[in-house]
Order: sequence, then structure tokens, then C-alpha cells
Amino acid sequence: MKEQRLIVSFINDDQKDICLECEIANTYFKKMKGLMNRDELKENKGMMFPFLFSFHRFFWMKNVKIPLDMIFVNKEKKIIWISEADIEKGLSYKSYWSHGFCKYVIETKKGFCKKNKIRKGGKIKIK
Repeated sequence: MKEQRLIVSFINDDQKDICLECEIANTYFKKMKGLMNRDELKENKGMMFPFLFSFHRFFWMKNVKIPLDMIFVNKEKKIIWISEADIEKGLSYKSYWSHGFCKYVIETKKGFCKKNKIRKGGKIKIK
């Protein structure tokens, strides 16, 4: 079965559309696994975690081998928080949370948001 994908378009500070091709974590198992145990993530690729309802979301970096940007988005498709997450090893892991009610979380390579001038308060479009 082919992996489902979608395009997330971010409106950056310069009012340009920045596109990210995302796998969709649309099952409980896919949400739990996320990007664990992957050795690489190509440029302008990521994973979207859609949720049925808005709530405070918490993510961690257990078994994730790639530093990530975690982009937390509310139901109005507005970015409410961005976290930069480094690779973590050991038995305890830092939690990255949404800082508000969140309906979507998008993960991509660390530095994507800074490089493309994507900030808290920006909007996304899902195609």
C-alpha cells in the first residue's frame, strides 16, 4: 500500500508560499511511531499529525535520529508554537508541547522554519 501524502503550504514573513511534502500519520500506530528510527529526512519533506480535536499536544524525541522542527498548528491553521528538537539519547526525554490547543503537528528537518522565515502566528494551507 502506498504511503498517503499531502502538501502543507506555509506563508512566510515575505508572503511567499513555502511547500513541504508530508507523510500523514493518520492512524494510532503511525502517530506513536512518527519519525522514529529513520536515518534521514529529505529536504522539504516531513510528517503531519492530524488530530480529531484540538488539545494540548506533547511530543518527544525517543528513537528519533534526526533533529527536527516541530510546528504546532491550531484548528484555524495558525502556527501557535515552533520547537527545535535535538537528537536525544538516554532514558529520559524532553517534552515539546504546543503551548495551546493544537489540531495539527508538523515535523520536518531542524532549521526549516528559520531558513524559510516561518514563524509563530503564520498560517498554513493543506493541499
